[in-house]
Amino acid sequence: MRALQLITVFLFAGLLFSACERVQTPEQVAEKFLEYWEYGKYEEAKKLGTESTHEILESLKAFGELDDPEPRDISNIECEIEGELAKCTYLADDEKGEIYLVKEEGKWLVDMTKESPF
Repeated sequence: MRALQLITVFLFAGLLFSACERVQTPEQVAEKFLEYWEYGKYEEAKKLGTESTHEILESLKAFGELDDPEPRDISNIECEIEGELAKCTYLADDEKGEIYLVKEEGKWLVDMTKESPF
């Protein structure tokens, strides 16, 4: 009987921990988004963006501006966080870039706007 209780407790704890989603840092989200961007995986990139980012990606896709033949090497991602906003800088083949993130419902999302898509 005691063994059955222990097994039940461990199974429940395992399910509980596996159901919990890991909180990703702005650096992790920015890195994944940029990786998807560079390799043309725009549907996956959209999952890491705000509604505004979705609209920008759809517009760029419609105009054929997302056709980048060669992915760049992304490195040195560093983010400055102020409350619910993060400004991340990175290097793409030694060219400096910036990306902005916002925290929505506990998740960091890339926030591209018409004024500053990238």
